[in-house]
Amino acid sequence: MDDFKIENVKKMEIMDIYSLVENGELNPLKAMLVLKEIEKKAKDYKTKIEEMAIDEITKHERDETQIGDYNLKMKRAAGRWDFKHIDEINDLEKQIKAVKEKHKNAYQQMLQNVTAIGEGGEVIIPANFKHGKEIIVITKKK
Repeated sequence: MDDFKIENVKKMEIMDIYSLVENGELNPLKAMLVLKEIEKKAKDYKTKIEEMAIDEITKHERDETQIGDYNLKMKRAAGRWDFKHIDEINDLEKQIKAVKEKHKNAYQQMLQNVTAIGEGGEVIIPANFKHGKEIIVITKKK
């Protein structure tokens, strides 16, 4: 494995999908479907192989190894805090959600040239809204 080089992986490519699309040989929508399938398979294979790779590193009683120009190192992913069981935090998050909704509604009213007024007569400042970019969503018929 010491002779592993990323250039060898690049040679394994059957065809360059981008070039095919760019040269008009492949419809860009069909290319998106191919890439979606590749992405799905790659994620699935990575998940399946990752545990074997961890076993491979640890069987040599190390937490890292080098293959070609690459260093592979085991590292613990970041942990997560869980506050779901704390009523005080849950109550505050509900309050925050309600305040955000109020300001989102003020934005919607602003679009209709209406000023949102709170229960105490105060003007509710509209939230800012940033539109997302155009994307293609791929779903498979069932």
